[in-house]
Amino acid sequence: MNKNHVVTSIGEAPENERRRRMVIYTISMVTRFVCVALVVFTSGVWQWLFAIGAIFLPYFAVVVANNVGGEGKVTQKVNRVEPLSIDVGKHISEDK
Repeated sequence: MNKNHVVTSIGEAPENERRRRMVIYTISMVTRFVCVALVVFTSGVWQWLFAIGAIFLPYFAVVVANNVGGEGKVTQKVNRVEPLSIDVGKHISEDK
């Protein structure tokens, strides 16, 4: 469970992130509702376009809501510096 945190890699607060995702998802679902309503009131090519929007919009809404602002979630790999190990036995045998 040792997890190193670098101050510059801390993302946004969980409450803010959750709120941002909910706003994006809500806007997408309202758009989907409009598409479903327009399927009923249109015909022809427009009806098909709105039906495709109503079917595929939930998937894209979730993907977009979860990926927007993803740059704050990227954590930098912390390079751990190991102490230098020297084989003393090799140097002692050369001195003799």
